[in-house]
Amino acid sequence: MKVAFLLLVLANLALYAWQQGVFGTRPDTGREPGRVAQQIAPERIRVLTPAEVEQRKAKAREQAAAKQASAVFSLAALDLAGGQACAEFGDFPVNEAARVRARLDAMELGDRLSTRGVELPGWIMVYLPPFKTRAEADRAAAELRKQGVRDFVVMGENTSMRNGIALASFKDPALAKSFLADIEKRGVKGVRTAERPPALPGTRFTIKALDAPTVEKLQALQKDFTNAKFAACASQP
Repeated sequence: MKVAFLLLVLANLALYAWQQGVFGTRPDTGREPGRVAQQIAPERIRVLTPAEVEQRKAKAREQAAAKQASAVFSLAALDLAGGQACAEFGDFPVNEAARVRARLDAMELGDRLSTRGVELPGWIMVYLPPFKTRAEADRAAAELRKQGVRDFVVMGENTSMRNGIALASFKDPALAKSFLADIEKRGVKGVRTAERPPALPGTRFTIKALDAPTVEKLQALQKDFTNAKFAACASQP
């Protein structure tokens, strides 16, 4: 009995010493509050608003739809026999179209390449209308930050909305309305939304008489412009 009692006392002493770190650092259990103390920049963590969550979901849906649409038409499945294969690549806003054109010109397609103008769907902007001076716009921006609004842009001198504040933009009118309601709940006043998204000019490229080397180059090009897609030409040459 005495031996058992002594062993029990020694075991308790060893456990106490281990808990006090006598035998080295205790392993991380992953429990609070130690885990919180080990976080990297915990002050940067913030909870997204419902409107922000919906905005990110909408963007994810648009990206998924673009990938699905691209998968519907396969360049590799084209019948290249007879030199009649034709594909359209688009649609690109003006600034991006210039980059795509440069890449296509490098393929030396000659008269097999043509372009045509198309209309791109615009975005519904949620914004604060222009202030009289930049100083007033900067004061409004500072107030927005106090109200918990972080993602916005004070428009510059070379825009039609000089000294206005762009808060967000959406393709879906319902998301724009939801975001507007959330902003107003925060106490932001005077917020407006565009009545309807304006149509934007765009470019669509047509490549005719496709052959295997050209298709291979176009497939490589598509990887650099994942938001655009190839489609069969509306009318064959």
